[in-house]
Amino acid sequence: MNKYIILVGGYDYSNGGVNFPSIAERRRLYLLRNNPQWQNNAEVIFIRFDVKAGKIDRNIFNGSSRAWQGESSAHMAISRSQHYRENHLVNADPNIMSVTDVYKYIINLGKTEPGTLYEFSILSHGWFGGPVLLNSFQRDEFSTGARASERDPLDKDGRTKDFQVQNMNDDDWNNFRKAFASDGYYWVWGCLFSRAYFDTLYKVIQTKEFRSKAFGSHSDSDTYTITVNQDFVSKHYHVDSSFFPGNPSEKTFTRSLLDIKKFLKRGLRRSYPGRVALDTGVTCVAAYLGTYSDYERSHAGHQAPNPVMVIPRNMTAYGCDFTRPINFFKTYLSMPEDAESRGYGIYTNSQANDWWANG
Repeated sequence: MNKYIILVGGYDYSNGGVNFPSIAERRRLYLLRNNPQWQNNAEVIFIRFDVKAGKIDRNIFNGSSRAWQGESSAHMAISRSQHYRENHLVNADPNIMSVTDVYKYIINLGKTEPGTLYEFSILSHGWFGGPVLLNSFQRDEFSTGARASERDPLDKDGRTKDFQVQNMNDDDWNNFRKAFASDGYYWVWGCLFSRAYFDTLYKVIQTKEFRSKAFGSHSDSDTYTITVNQDFVSKHYHVDSSFFPGNPSEKTFTRSLLDIKKFLKRGLRRSYPGRVALDTGVTCVAAYLGTYSDYERSHAGHQAPNPVMVIPRNMTAYGCDFTRPINFFKTYLSMPEDAESRGYGIYTNSQANDWWANG
């Protein structure tokens, strides 16, 4: 039986010099290095979507070596001068590659070779609402009103509504799920840096009540007094009316650990990886809520011969350390970390259902 690894390299819309297809290639090399039995196995097939070039390529063992073969060049290559203005995709030609093209590929795999998709990775920028392949827009009629649950056909990025029936009919939905092997997963490598959750969790961890106990020993009934400023109120109070005070002039409030866990669960279930796990049943590996990804680099105690992406946990190497929020999710919400110890969380269907029931 074939084993497929689908790697999607997004486009660096911010023009920061990042080559995501190159990172996707390093992901392939990492997987081969850690699974040497795959190297000369003709049944292990890598599929690479290069969003910038508009190409799909296939890497196979041809009997003597591994080689790339062109599979499709039907999509339009990105021209920054033609398609972008101020880092936003403004000329969203229908022939430009979209996340829906990747979904369709997986759906077809589910029809023809079910149970063969081992890893589906999108290596790109990202946010709370999903992977950012091109930094495209939804037109107004697809953002609010009667058509808000539908995908905009000109939108190219991942959205939390992607797996709803308006956007993926029952047959396609079933085939999408069937494509994945029993241990298959979907890895979203970009950021999930929602400041409302990061800032709130940071403030909780800094309270004297939290610091007065050993990490891991807090109980749901423990309470924490949180004090914020007007900027925090303006930016975050609207995010969750069940957690933040209804009165914007109330800048000091007390919440229990249970309240905080429910606040995070509501955010997790609304996020793109949370929706993937809930709506499809497919395990999703993605950043923990309120953390961001960076480009992996070697540093003291860590060698990266095929650097891909990580959630930073080393201040010297990355200028940031998400160790405490990651450990909070692992300890208090029982969200395990990815098997490669890159700082990403594992979103499962059973967890997502718990977030829905108890968030």
